Amino acid sequence: MQKGWARHPLFRFGRGRGNTAGMRPPLPIPLTTLLLLALAGGCATLVHQPPKSQLAEPSRAVPVPLDPERADVDRVGALLFRGAVDLTNLAGVGGLSGLWVSADGARFAAIGDTGLSVNGRLIHSGDGRLTDVADVVARPLSVEVEGTESKWLLDAEEVMRLTEPDGGEGGREGGREGDWIVALERHHRLLRYNGDAPASAGRPVRVPTPPGVAKSMSEAGNQEIGNEETGSPENGGLESLTQLADGRLLTIEEGEEDSRRDPSQPRRAWVTARPGVPSQESDWLPFQYRSAPRFRPTGAAPLPDGGALVLERRVSLLGGWSTRIVRLPATALHQGADATGEELARLERPLLNDNFEGIATRPAPGGGTLLYILSDNNFSPIQRTYLALFLLP
Repeated sequence: MQKGWARHPLFRFGRGRGNTAGMRPPLPIPLTTLLLLALAGGCATLVHQPPKSQLAEPSRAVPVPLDPERADVDRVGALLFRGAVDLTNLAGVGGLSGLWVSADGARFAAIGDTGLSVNGRLIHSGDGRLTDVADVVARPLSVEVEGTESKWLLDAEEVMRLTEPDGGEGGREGGREGDWIVALERHHRLLRYNGDAPASAGRPVRVPTPPGVAKSMSEAGNQEIGNEETGSPENGGLESLTQLADGRLLTIEEGEEDSRRDPSQPRRAWVTARPGVPSQESDWLPFQYRSAPRFRPTGAAPLPDGGALVLERRVSLLGGWSTRIVRLPATALHQGADATGEELARLERPLLNDNFEGIATRPAPGGGTLLYILSDNNFSPIQRTYLALFLLP
């Protein structure tokens, strides 16, 4: 019998598609599957790890259009479409929830809710369109308990990389790449990593979470204990985490589905009091974030003007997946704010769409901001792992 990690589709490295010249339209989603995903919270439930790093096989990503019915569609809302690729089954990688892209667009890193760290190169055409990925490496994420396969400890939802100016931690502009911070839920915490990728380079260091997010952890059973009414929901923790242009950190709690909460109430959010990594819970300053009805925030990325983009996701039996990209101005990112963002774009049928959870930004060479979004396929055979690129002029 194969070992558990070898049976898991995440590490079946012989399932690549090979080179494909044509574009693949998004797959339809059966209503029964949507119902199951909605009830389950849209997250994978099995976690297995390989014993060492694995290099992706030399199969290629498949280009996909924004609109499978109209190939000339290149705009949605305020955003210009700059290419997308389907990464499904590329080295068996899937379940990816968080995304980081280097400032020059050459490299990416992603984090998965099965305890996976992925990094590789991004391939763009001469006119800047996203066309492929290369040199993809998948590694198990190192956490406090070595060798664990517990979903409770490995459910990574967001990744960010600190940008450090010459004098140390602080603002992003003109800085150098520093350590990584990964946000995990179920056992809610923030873990800090060093090295070229957030993976297994030594034990991570805990970073204080905002007040009322993390519960205490039993040393005996690796189980959280505490007041369920004050801590974050098990499957609704800090899915949005980023460093703003001024060096402060921003995080937003995903929270419960609207069917399990008062939809008129905002979601919890925090910014740090000063640039750099917080040293205690009180360094996080609370404010409120209002998502659209039935949408939940799943990712955040910085804007050069000090604001942020927030990725929101919804799933319904009739409409399928729906994604909103929202702009929060810098003036809304402070203690006590009641923030409602401006919707820049909404991805719904028939446009390219799936369970988008990761978002990253970088400066566009000709001006504006390039933004990448990444979908979590939940290791479902009828979902896809899409990586899409847009330009915000």
